[in-house]
Amino acid sequence: MGKTAVFIGMTSIQKYIFASNKLKENIGASYKVKDIFDKLRNKFDCSYIGGGNALIYFNSLENAEDAMKDWSRTLLQSAPGIIPNITIDDKFDDSNYSESRAKLIRKAKMQENRSIPQTELSSLGITTDCPRSGLSAEIWGYKPKNEEGYISSINYTKILASEESKAELEKDFSSVINDFEFTDEIDKLGGSVGENNHIAIVHIDGNDLGEKFKEEADEKGVQAFSTKLKEAVKNAFGQTLEKLILLKEEEEISFTEKYLPVRPIVIGGDDVTFVCDARVGMFLTVEFIKAFEEQGICKDKNITACAGISIVKTKYPFYRAYKMAEALCGNAKRERKLRKKEDSSFIDFHISFGGLGGSIEEIRDTDYRSADNKILYMRPYSIDDISNLLRCLTSLSELPQSNIKKLREVLYVGEAATTGFIKELKYRDKILPCFSNSDESETGFSNNKSPYMDMIELIDFYPKTLLNLKREGI
Repeated sequence: MGKTAVFIGMTSIQKYIFASNKLKENIGASYKVKDIFDKLRNKFDCSYIGGGNALIYFNSLENAEDAMKDWSRTLLQSAPGIIPNITIDDKFDDSNYSESRAKLIRKAKMQENRSIPQTELSSLGITTDCPRSGLSAEIWGYKPKNEEGYISSINYTKILASEESKAELEKDFSSVINDFEFTDEIDKLGGSVGENNHIAIVHIDGNDLGEKFKEEADEKGVQAFSTKLKEAVKNAFGQTLEKLILLKEEEEISFTEKYLPVRPIVIGGDDVTFVCDARVGMFLTVEFIKAFEEQGICKDKNITACAGISIVKTKYPFYRAYKMAEALCGNAKRERKLRKKEDSSFIDFHISFGGLGGSIEEIRDTDYRSADNKILYMRPYSIDDISNLLRCLTSLSELPQSNIKKLREVLYVGEAATTGFIKELKYRDKILPCFSNSDESETGFSNNKSPYMDMIELIDFYPKTLLNLKREGI
Protein backbone atom coordinates (compact mmCIF):
# COMPACT_ATOMS: atom_id res chain seq x y z
CA MET A 1 0.00 0.00 0.00
CA GLY A 2 1.39 3.40 -1.03
CA LYS A 3 2.07 6.13 1.52
CA THR A 4 3.64 9.56 1.57
CA ALA A 5 6.92 9.18 3.43
CA VAL A 6 9.30 11.90 4.57
CA PHE A 7 12.95 11.22 5.34
CA ILE A 8 14.59 13.83 7.59
CA GLY A 9 18.34 14.03 8.01
CA MET A 10 20.69 16.66 9.40
CA THR A 11 23.50 18.10 7.29
CA SER A 12 26.95 18.47 8.92
CA ILE A 13 25.54 17.29 12.23
CA GLN A 14 28.98 16.41 13.63
CA LYS A 15 30.32 19.86 12.86
CA TYR A 16 27.32 21.38 14.62
CA ILE A 17 27.89 19.25 17.74
CA PHE A 18 31.67 19.54 17.97
CA ALA A 19 32.26 23.02 16.55
CA SER A 20 32.97 24.62 19.93
CA ASN A 21 35.97 24.21 22.21
CA LYS A 22 33.58 24.53 25.16
CA LEU A 23 32.42 21.16 26.45
CA LYS A 24 29.16 22.72 27.67
CA GLU A 25 28.27 23.73 24.12
CA ASN A 26 29.20 20.34 22.63
CA ILE A 27 26.95 18.67 25.19
CA GLY A 28 24.14 21.13 24.58
CA ALA A 29 24.37 20.71 20.81
CA SER A 30 24.17 16.93 21.08
CA TYR A 31 21.16 17.19 23.37
CA LYS A 32 19.50 19.68 21.01
CA VAL A 33 19.74 17.17 18.16
CA LYS A 34 18.35 14.40 20.35
CA ASP A 35 15.52 16.62 21.54
CA ILE A 36 14.55 17.49 17.96
CA PHE A 37 14.06 13.81 17.10
CA ASP A 38 12.28 13.07 20.38
CA LYS A 39 9.75 15.79 19.55
CA LEU A 40 9.36 14.43 16.02
CA ARG A 41 8.41 11.08 17.52
CA ASN A 42 5.76 12.69 19.70
CA LYS A 43 4.30 14.90 16.97
CA PHE A 44 4.23 12.71 13.84
CA ASP A 45 3.62 9.12 12.73
CA CYS A 46 7.22 7.92 12.91
CA SER A 47 8.32 4.70 11.28
CA TYR A 48 11.93 4.96 12.42
CA ILE A 49 14.25 7.35 14.25
CA GLY A 50 17.95 6.68 14.69
CA GLY A 51 21.45 7.68 13.62
CA GLY A 52 20.42 11.33 13.22
CA ASN A 53 17.64 10.45 10.77
CA ALA A 54 13.88 10.00 10.86
CA LEU A 55 11.31 8.38 8.57
CA ILE A 56 7.75 9.61 9.07
CA TYR A 57 4.41 9.07 7.32
CA PHE A 58 1.64 11.38 6.10
CA ASN A 59 -1.65 10.63 4.42
CA SER A 60 -0.98 12.93 1.46
CA LEU A 61 1.76 14.86 -0.30
CA GLU A 62 0.06 18.16 0.49
CA ASN A 63 -0.08 17.42 4.23
CA ALA A 64 3.57 16.36 4.21
CA GLU A 65 4.72 19.56 2.49
CA ASP A 66 2.66 21.83 4.77
CA ALA A 67 3.83 20.04 7.92
CA MET A 68 7.48 20.18 6.90
CA LYS A 69 7.27 23.89 6.07
CA ASP A 70 5.89 24.63 9.53
CA TRP A 71 8.31 22.26 11.25
CA SER A 72 11.43 23.57 9.48
CA ARG A 73 10.43 27.19 10.15
CA THR A 74 10.09 26.43 13.86
CA LEU A 75 13.38 24.50 13.82
CA LEU A 76 15.33 27.43 12.39
CA GLN A 77 14.02 29.62 15.20
CA SER A 78 14.46 27.17 18.08
CA ALA A 79 17.70 25.50 16.95
CA PRO A 80 19.72 27.92 14.77
CA GLY A 81 22.70 26.31 13.10
CA ILE A 82 21.02 22.95 12.47
CA ILE A 83 20.51 22.28 8.77
CA PRO A 84 17.65 19.86 7.99
CA ASN A 85 17.56 17.84 4.80
CA ILE A 86 13.97 16.86 3.99
CA THR A 87 13.13 14.36 1.25
CA ILE A 88 9.58 13.34 0.31
CA ASP A 89 8.34 10.25 -1.51
CA ASP A 90 4.60 10.23 -2.22
CA LYS A 91 4.71 6.67 -3.58
CA PHE A 92 6.40 4.90 -0.65
CA ASP A 93 5.49 1.21 -0.75
CA ASP A 94 5.42 -0.01 2.85
CA SER A 95 4.65 -3.55 1.69
CA ASN A 96 8.19 -3.57 0.30
CA TYR A 97 9.57 -1.60 3.22
CA SER A 98 13.28 -2.43 3.03
CA GLU A 99 13.67 -1.58 -0.66
CA SER A 100 11.46 1.53 -0.43
CA ARG A 101 13.40 2.84 2.56
CA ALA A 102 16.76 2.25 0.83
CA LYS A 103 15.49 4.05 -2.29
CA LEU A 104 14.34 7.07 -0.24
CA ILE A 105 17.68 7.27 1.60
CA ARG A 106 19.55 7.25 -1.73
CA LYS A 107 17.32 10.08 -2.96
CA ALA A 108 18.01 12.02 0.26
CA LYS A 109 21.79 11.67 -0.17
CA MET A 110 21.61 12.91 -3.76
CA GLN A 111 19.51 15.87 -2.65
CA GLU A 112 21.92 16.71 0.18
CA ASN A 113 24.90 16.69 -2.18
CA ARG A 114 23.17 19.19 -4.48
CA SER A 115 22.08 21.74 -1.87
CA ILE A 116 24.13 24.31 0.03
CA PRO A 117 21.75 25.85 2.57
CA GLN A 118 22.77 28.80 4.74
CA THR A 119 21.10 28.93 8.15
CA GLU A 120 23.69 30.84 10.16
CA LEU A 121 23.63 34.61 10.58
CA SER A 122 27.15 35.52 9.43
CA SER A 123 29.10 38.50 10.70
CA LEU A 124 28.45 41.42 8.35
CA GLY A 125 31.21 43.82 9.40
CA ILE A 126 28.72 46.11 11.14
CA THR A 127 27.71 43.57 13.79
CA THR A 128 29.51 42.46 16.92
CA ASP A 129 31.37 39.18 16.60
CA CYS A 130 30.51 36.36 18.98
CA PRO A 131 33.65 35.75 21.09
CA ARG A 132 32.89 32.01 21.16
CA SER A 133 32.24 31.32 17.47
CA GLY A 134 33.01 34.37 15.34
CA LEU A 135 29.41 34.49 14.11
CA SER A 136 27.17 37.52 14.48
CA ALA A 137 26.42 38.13 18.17
CA GLU A 138 22.74 38.92 18.66
CA ILE A 139 21.83 37.56 22.12
CA TRP A 140 22.57 39.59 25.27
CA GLY A 141 22.76 38.40 28.84
CA TYR A 142 24.85 35.22 28.92
CA LYS A 143 27.14 35.38 31.94
CA PRO A 144 30.17 33.07 31.82
CA LYS A 145 32.06 33.66 35.06
CA ASN A 146 29.95 36.72 35.86
CA GLU A 147 30.67 38.41 32.54
CA GLU A 148 27.94 39.89 30.37
CA GLY A 149 27.99 40.31 26.63
CA TYR A 150 26.55 39.41 23.27
CA ILE A 151 26.92 35.93 21.84
CA SER A 152 25.41 34.24 18.78
CA SER A 153 21.99 32.60 18.93
CA ILE A 154 23.64 29.30 17.99
CA ASN A 155 25.93 29.32 21.04
CA TYR A 156 23.12 30.57 23.25
CA THR A 157 20.74 27.72 22.42
CA LYS A 158 23.50 25.16 22.95
CA ILE A 159 24.30 26.57 26.39
CA LEU A 160 20.66 26.48 27.45
CA ALA A 161 20.30 22.89 26.20
CA SER A 162 23.35 21.73 28.18
CA GLU A 163 21.50 22.20 31.47
CA GLU A 164 18.63 20.01 30.27
CA SER A 165 21.14 17.43 29.06
CA LYS A 166 22.86 17.20 32.45
CA ALA A 167 19.55 16.73 34.29
CA GLU A 168 18.37 14.02 31.88
CA LEU A 169 21.69 12.17 31.90
CA GLU A 170 21.92 12.06 35.68
CA LYS A 171 18.33 10.86 35.82
CA ASP A 172 19.05 8.06 33.32
CA PHE A 173 22.03 6.83 35.35
CA SER A 174 20.83 7.78 38.84
CA SER A 175 20.90 4.17 40.03
CA VAL A 176 24.59 3.95 39.06
CA ILE A 177 26.28 7.27 39.84
CA ASN A 178 24.85 7.73 43.36
CA ASP A 179 26.22 11.06 44.66
CA PHE A 180 28.56 11.67 41.73
CA GLU A 181 27.80 14.21 39.01
CA PHE A 182 28.63 14.66 35.34
CA THR A 183 30.52 17.86 34.65
CA ASP A 184 30.26 20.14 31.63
CA GLU A 185 33.72 21.67 32.19
CA ILE A 186 36.83 20.00 30.83
CA ASP A 187 39.02 21.11 33.75
CA LYS A 188 36.77 19.19 36.15
CA LEU A 189 37.27 15.86 34.39
CA GLY A 190 40.48 15.31 36.33
CA GLY A 191 44.19 15.66 35.77
CA SER A 192 46.20 18.76 36.54
CA VAL A 193 44.80 22.08 35.37
CA GLY A 194 46.92 23.84 32.79
CA GLU A 195 48.55 23.56 29.38
CA ASN A 196 49.91 20.05 29.94
CA ASN A 197 46.59 18.55 30.95
CA HIS A 198 45.31 15.97 28.46
CA ILE A 199 41.84 14.68 27.69
CA ALA A 200 40.74 11.68 25.66
CA ILE A 201 38.01 12.04 23.07
CA VAL A 202 36.63 8.59 22.30
CA HIS A 203 34.47 7.70 19.31
CA ILE A 204 32.95 4.20 19.23
CA ASP A 205 30.95 2.83 16.30
CA GLY A 206 29.16 -0.50 16.04
CA ASN A 207 30.35 -2.89 13.35
CA ASP A 208 28.12 -3.79 10.39
CA LEU A 209 25.02 -2.30 12.01
CA GLY A 210 23.95 -0.71 8.73
CA GLU A 211 23.91 -4.15 7.14
CA LYS A 212 21.92 -5.49 10.07
CA PHE A 213 19.26 -2.81 9.57
CA LYS A 214 19.10 -3.69 5.86
CA GLU A 215 18.51 -7.33 6.77
CA GLU A 216 15.33 -6.39 8.60
CA ALA A 217 12.67 -6.92 5.97
CA ASP A 218 9.83 -5.00 7.57
CA GLU A 219 9.12 -1.92 9.61
CA LYS A 220 8.58 -3.75 12.91
CA GLY A 221 11.95 -5.49 12.58
CA VAL A 222 13.78 -2.18 12.10
CA GLN A 223 11.97 -0.61 15.05
CA ALA A 224 12.68 -3.58 17.32
CA PHE A 225 16.38 -3.69 16.43
CA SER A 226 16.70 0.08 16.90
CA THR A 227 15.18 -0.19 20.39
CA LYS A 228 17.46 -3.10 21.32
CA LEU A 229 20.51 -1.20 20.12
CA LYS A 230 19.64 1.92 22.09
CA GLU A 231 19.07 -0.11 25.26
CA ALA A 232 22.32 -2.04 24.73
CA VAL A 233 24.37 1.16 24.46
CA LYS A 234 22.76 2.63 27.57
CA ASN A 235 23.25 -0.60 29.56
CA ALA A 236 26.87 -0.93 28.45
CA PHE A 237 27.67 2.64 29.46
CA GLY A 238 25.96 2.13 32.81
CA GLN A 239 28.02 -1.00 33.47
CA THR A 240 31.19 0.91 32.54
CA LEU A 241 30.31 3.63 35.06
CA GLU A 242 29.63 1.00 37.72
CA LYS A 243 33.10 -0.45 37.23
CA LEU A 244 34.71 3.00 37.33
CA ILE A 245 32.92 3.94 40.56
CA LEU A 246 33.77 0.57 42.13
CA LEU A 247 37.46 1.22 41.47
CA LYS A 248 37.10 4.64 43.06
CA GLU A 249 35.42 3.18 46.16
CA GLU A 250 38.15 0.56 46.49
CA GLU A 251 40.80 3.30 46.09
CA GLU A 252 42.28 1.68 42.99
CA ILE A 253 41.81 4.89 41.07
CA SER A 254 41.41 8.50 42.18
CA PHE A 255 39.27 11.34 40.95
CA THR A 256 37.46 14.24 42.60
CA GLU A 257 34.87 13.44 45.22
CA LYS A 258 32.08 15.05 43.23
CA TYR A 259 32.65 14.79 39.48
CA LEU A 260 33.06 11.70 37.32
CA PRO A 261 36.13 11.80 35.04
CA VAL A 262 33.99 11.03 31.98
CA ARG A 263 31.22 12.90 30.18
CA PRO A 264 29.21 11.35 27.34
CA ILE A 265 28.44 13.71 24.46
CA VAL A 266 26.66 11.34 22.09
CA ILE A 267 25.16 8.18 23.55
CA GLY A 268 22.56 6.01 21.88
CA GLY A 269 22.05 4.56 18.44
CA ASP A 270 24.96 3.01 16.59
CA ASP A 271 27.73 5.31 17.84
CA VAL A 272 28.98 6.74 21.12
CA THR A 273 31.26 9.69 21.80
CA PHE A 274 32.55 10.68 25.20
CA VAL A 275 35.32 12.84 26.63
CA CYS A 276 37.27 11.87 29.73
CA ASP A 277 40.45 12.29 31.72
CA ALA A 278 43.11 10.96 29.35
CA ARG A 279 44.40 8.55 31.99
CA VAL A 280 41.21 6.49 31.90
CA GLY A 281 40.50 6.79 28.17
CA MET A 282 41.78 3.36 27.17
CA PHE A 283 40.33 1.69 30.28
CA LEU A 284 36.82 3.10 29.73
CA THR A 285 36.90 2.29 26.01
CA VAL A 286 37.82 -1.35 26.59
CA GLU A 287 35.27 -1.76 29.37
CA PHE A 288 32.48 -0.21 27.30
CA ILE A 289 33.18 -2.39 24.27
CA LYS A 290 33.31 -5.55 26.38
CA ALA A 291 30.01 -4.64 28.05
CA PHE A 292 28.46 -3.82 24.66
CA GLU A 293 29.48 -7.18 23.22
CA GLU A 294 27.85 -8.96 26.15
CA GLN A 295 24.43 -7.35 25.54
CA GLY A 296 23.42 -10.06 23.06
CA ILE A 297 21.59 -7.79 20.64
CA CYS A 298 21.44 -10.50 17.97
CA LYS A 299 20.89 -14.17 18.71
CA ASP A 300 22.66 -15.36 15.55
CA LYS A 301 25.59 -12.93 15.49
CA ASN A 302 28.00 -11.33 17.94
CA ILE A 303 27.68 -7.55 17.60
CA THR A 304 31.05 -5.85 18.03
CA ALA A 305 32.36 -2.28 17.83
CA CYS A 306 35.47 -0.35 16.87
CA ALA A 307 36.87 2.70 18.63
CA GLY A 308 39.22 5.61 18.09
CA ILE A 309 40.88 7.35 21.03
CA SER A 310 42.30 10.83 20.41
CA ILE A 311 44.36 12.08 23.36
CA VAL A 312 45.11 15.80 23.14
CA LYS A 313 45.82 18.80 25.32
CA THR A 314 42.74 20.49 26.73
CA LYS A 315 43.40 23.63 24.66
CA TYR A 316 43.41 21.76 21.36
CA PRO A 317 40.45 22.49 19.00
CA PHE A 318 37.73 20.05 19.97
CA TYR A 319 36.34 19.46 16.49
CA ARG A 320 39.75 18.54 15.06
CA ALA A 321 40.36 16.17 17.97
CA TYR A 322 36.97 14.57 17.39
CA LYS A 323 37.69 14.15 13.67
CA MET A 324 40.95 12.45 14.63
CA ALA A 325 39.04 10.05 16.92
CA GLU A 326 36.63 9.35 14.07
CA ALA A 327 39.52 8.68 11.67
CA LEU A 328 41.16 6.37 14.20
CA CYS A 329 37.88 4.48 14.52
CA GLY A 330 37.87 4.13 10.74
CA ASN A 331 41.42 2.72 10.91
CA ALA A 332 40.25 0.16 13.47
CA LYS A 333 37.39 -0.91 11.19
CA ARG A 334 39.73 -1.32 8.22
CA GLU A 335 42.15 -3.40 10.31
CA ARG A 336 39.26 -5.65 11.37
CA LYS A 337 38.37 -6.24 7.72
CA LEU A 338 42.00 -6.67 6.66
CA ARG A 339 42.65 -9.30 9.34
CA LYS A 340 39.28 -10.95 8.63
CA LYS A 341 38.32 -10.85 12.29
CA GLU A 342 34.63 -10.15 11.78
CA ASP A 343 33.75 -11.22 15.34
CA SER A 344 36.32 -8.97 17.01
CA SER A 345 36.35 -5.38 18.20
CA PHE A 346 39.36 -3.17 17.41
CA ILE A 347 40.81 0.00 18.93
CA ASP A 348 43.19 2.57 17.49
CA PHE A 349 44.65 5.48 19.45
CA HIS A 350 46.86 8.51 19.03
CA ILE A 351 48.49 10.64 21.70
CA SER A 352 49.35 14.20 20.76
CA PHE A 353 51.97 15.99 22.82
CA GLY A 354 51.64 19.12 20.71
CA GLY A 355 49.40 19.82 17.74
CA LEU A 356 47.98 17.44 15.17
CA GLY A 357 49.57 18.25 11.85
CA GLY A 358 47.98 16.45 8.92
CA SER A 359 46.05 13.20 8.74
CA ILE A 360 46.79 10.23 10.98
CA GLU A 361 48.40 8.47 8.01
CA GLU A 362 50.71 11.45 7.39
CA ILE A 363 51.61 11.74 11.08
CA ARG A 364 52.51 8.07 11.35
CA ASP A 365 54.43 8.05 8.10
CA THR A 366 56.64 10.95 9.22
CA ASP A 367 56.78 10.63 13.03
CA TYR A 368 56.64 6.87 13.57
CA ARG A 369 59.43 5.58 11.36
CA SER A 370 62.96 4.69 12.39
CA ALA A 371 66.05 5.87 10.55
CA ASP A 372 66.23 2.46 8.86
CA ASN A 373 62.60 2.86 7.72
CA LYS A 374 60.94 0.46 10.16
CA ILE A 375 57.47 1.09 11.55
CA LEU A 376 57.32 2.20 15.19
CA TYR A 377 53.74 1.20 15.96
CA MET A 378 51.44 -1.82 15.74
CA ARG A 379 48.10 -0.05 16.17
CA PRO A 380 45.18 -0.74 15.72
CA TYR A 381 44.72 -3.60 18.21
CA SER A 382 41.92 -6.08 18.74
CA ILE A 383 40.38 -6.21 22.21
CA ASP A 384 42.33 -9.44 22.89
CA ASP A 385 45.55 -7.79 21.72
CA ILE A 386 44.89 -4.82 24.01
CA SER A 387 44.90 -7.19 27.00
CA ASN A 388 48.28 -8.51 25.88
CA LEU A 389 49.56 -4.98 25.26
CA LEU A 390 48.61 -3.95 28.81
CA ARG A 391 50.35 -7.05 30.20
CA CYS A 392 53.51 -5.96 28.39
CA LEU A 393 52.99 -2.37 29.53
CA THR A 394 52.94 -3.57 33.14
CA SER A 395 56.35 -5.21 32.69
CA LEU A 396 57.82 -2.29 30.79
CA SER A 397 56.68 0.22 33.45
CA GLU A 398 58.86 -1.60 36.00
CA LEU A 399 61.99 -0.39 34.18
CA PRO A 400 63.62 2.84 35.36
CA GLN A 401 62.45 5.95 33.50
CA SER A 402 65.98 6.44 32.16
CA ASN A 403 65.83 3.02 30.46
CA ILE A 404 62.42 3.73 28.94
CA LYS A 405 63.63 7.08 27.63
CA LYS A 406 66.71 5.43 26.13
CA LEU A 407 64.58 2.72 24.52
CA ARG A 408 62.52 5.40 22.82
CA GLU A 409 65.68 7.04 21.47
CA VAL A 410 67.21 3.85 20.06
CA LEU A 411 63.95 2.76 18.43
CA TYR A 412 64.13 5.87 16.27
CA VAL A 413 67.74 5.10 15.36
CA GLY A 414 66.83 1.63 14.15
CA GLU A 415 67.05 -2.10 14.73
CA ALA A 416 70.83 -2.33 15.19
CA ALA A 417 70.90 0.36 17.90
CA THR A 418 67.86 -1.18 19.60
CA THR A 419 69.44 -4.65 19.58
CA GLY A 420 72.58 -3.24 21.20
CA PHE A 421 70.57 -1.49 23.92
CA ILE A 422 68.54 -4.65 24.65
CA LYS A 423 71.81 -6.54 25.15
CA GLU A 424 72.86 -3.89 27.67
CA LEU A 425 69.58 -4.36 29.52
CA LYS A 426 70.06 -8.12 29.61
CA TYR A 427 73.51 -7.64 31.07
CA ARG A 428 71.77 -5.86 33.95
CA ASP A 429 69.15 -8.65 34.22
CA LYS A 430 66.42 -6.55 32.59
CA ILE A 431 64.32 -8.09 29.85
CA LEU A 432 61.82 -6.41 27.54
CA PRO A 433 58.33 -7.96 27.49
CA CYS A 434 57.44 -9.90 24.36
CA PHE A 435 54.18 -8.85 22.71
CA SER A 436 53.72 -11.21 19.76
CA ASN A 437 57.08 -12.59 18.65
CA SER A 438 60.27 -13.54 20.47
CA ASP A 439 62.28 -11.40 18.04
CA GLU A 440 60.80 -8.29 19.66
CA SER A 441 62.51 -8.87 22.98
CA GLU A 442 65.83 -9.44 21.14
CA THR A 443 65.81 -6.75 18.45
CA GLY A 444 62.84 -4.53 19.31
CA PHE A 445 61.13 -5.44 16.04
CA SER A 446 59.27 -8.28 14.33
CA ASN A 447 58.23 -8.12 10.68
CA ASN A 448 59.72 -4.61 10.55
CA LYS A 449 57.31 -3.33 13.20
CA SER A 450 57.76 -2.52 16.88
CA PRO A 451 55.10 -2.48 19.62
CA TYR A 452 57.29 -0.67 22.15
CA MET A 453 56.48 2.88 21.10
CA ASP A 454 52.80 2.09 21.67
CA MET A 455 53.65 0.92 25.19
CA ILE A 456 55.94 3.87 25.93
CA GLU A 457 53.29 6.39 24.91
CA LEU A 458 50.59 4.66 26.94
CA ILE A 459 52.62 4.53 30.17
CA ASP A 460 51.54 8.01 31.26
CA PHE A 461 47.94 7.43 30.20
CA TYR A 462 47.08 4.21 31.97
CA PRO A 463 47.18 4.26 35.79
CA LYS A 464 49.60 1.79 37.33
CA THR A 465 46.96 0.80 39.86
CA LEU A 466 44.78 -0.45 37.00
CA LEU A 467 47.68 -2.27 35.39
CA ASN A 468 48.33 -4.10 38.64
CA LEU A 469 44.75 -5.19 39.24
CA LYS A 470 44.57 -8.96 39.47
CA ARG A 471 41.21 -9.49 41.08
CA GLU A 472 38.69 -11.24 38.89
CA GLY A 473 35.69 -9.17 37.87
CA ILE A 474 37.42 -5.78 37.99
